[in-house]
Amino acid sequence: MIETALYTILFLSLILIGWTFIGFPAFLIFFSSFLKKHHFLNQAFFPKVTLMIMTYNEEKAIAKKLQNSLDIDYPHDKLEIFVVDSASTDKTQEITRKVIKEFYKNNPKDKRIVKLIAQEKREGKASGINYGKEKASGEIIMITDGNAMMSKNVIKNIVRHFDDPKVGGVCGRFEARDLHDTSTGEGGSIYWKIERMLRTGESNLDSCIHMSGEITAFRANIVNKLDTTQLSEDFDMAVSIRRKGFRIIYEPYAIAYEPAPTNVDDLKTQKKRIVIGTLQVLFKHKDMLFNPKYGWYGVMILTTHKLFQLLTPFALAVVLGSSAALFFLDYNLWIHGLIIAEITCVVLTLLSLILTLFNLFKHNKLLNFVKYFMASNWIVVLGWIDFLCGKKIVTWKKIESSRDI
Repeated sequence: MIETALYTILFLSLILIGWTFIGFPAFLIFFSSFLKKHHFLNQAFFPKVTLMIMTYNEEKAIAKKLQNSLDIDYPHDKLEIFVVDSASTDKTQEITRKVIKEFYKNNPKDKRIVKLIAQEKREGKASGINYGKEKASGEIIMITDGNAMMSKNVIKNIVRHFDDPKVGGVCGRFEARDLHDTSTGEGGSIYWKIERMLRTGESNLDSCIHMSGEITAFRANIVNKLDTTQLSEDFDMAVSIRRKGFRIIYEPYAIAYEPAPTNVDDLKTQKKRIVIGTLQVLFKHKDMLFNPKYGWYGVMILTTHKLFQLLTPFALAVVLGSSAALFFLDYNLWIHGLIIAEITCVVLTLLSLILTLFNLFKHNKLLNFVKYFMASNWIVVLGWIDFLCGKKIVTWKKIESSRDI
């Protein structure tokens, strides 16, 4: 009986891990193009757009970000740019006012509206988006971060999807670039390459899982107010849009990039917040999980891409514990091979950590990804602990290493 129970939980855990990291990506690669939903683009569609730059203490990046936004190619009479500042305590607002004043002085005939929208109190990003949206006149609201640099055609590439009435939101392509040549940054870059592949397949199949806060857009008339209790307001917004029956499209040619976190501490801060926020959203929208009412998004995309990923560290622990017990209770060649594979993974993880300490082989992609994967799963565990303990602070904590742009 004990052996049967151990084999059962071992196989179930292996199936969860195998489906999440092998089966699901393979399904998207081989079948999403065949099952692709009809979707049309209109390259001549130019709705009124409000671009909202969300800031809190972004004095290092805001001048460059504003110039980057002003360089975007989009009809001037169809664009307004808001810097929505959440009560910064540094020179963000001062620099913003100076840049706007210089812009109007040098471009007196420019039809674009460029404003600073300043909140008196810091209440989190969702609150900031709600505050800015109240003053926006755009049919399409586009959200971006104060340190996310964007490609010149970013708005055109995004809004062409909204001519399709079934589209409620569009997620651009976010890149975490390893600008500082670190192993942690490289691991993050590899992760985002995989993430982009998944979102492309999901978008073809139904809707991409997420709308990245660094570059995302939605119809103003279908998103009333964001839930200000949510840490991952972008994920909550995506799930809410899909709940209303609209699709979320991934646009790989609308690019925004930020420097990747350069150390494990910054990665921990960033990822733990994401884990807590994701758990909040999954519990809030738990009725959508495995629910065919929401198509492939409910049945497969939401469950695999989010829920199963957050269960991965526990599945890994179960595999390790049950296979170790079976090694002594029912030794066979299959269990022996599994134990060897587990030892290999542990050795690679330790090796990557040791080499990082001595700054050796920092461009070995395999070791960097193993370190990033294991660190991410450990952070997922920490996120679960904080979530269960009720630690859910909605005001975001900046990652300083991603501000050196």
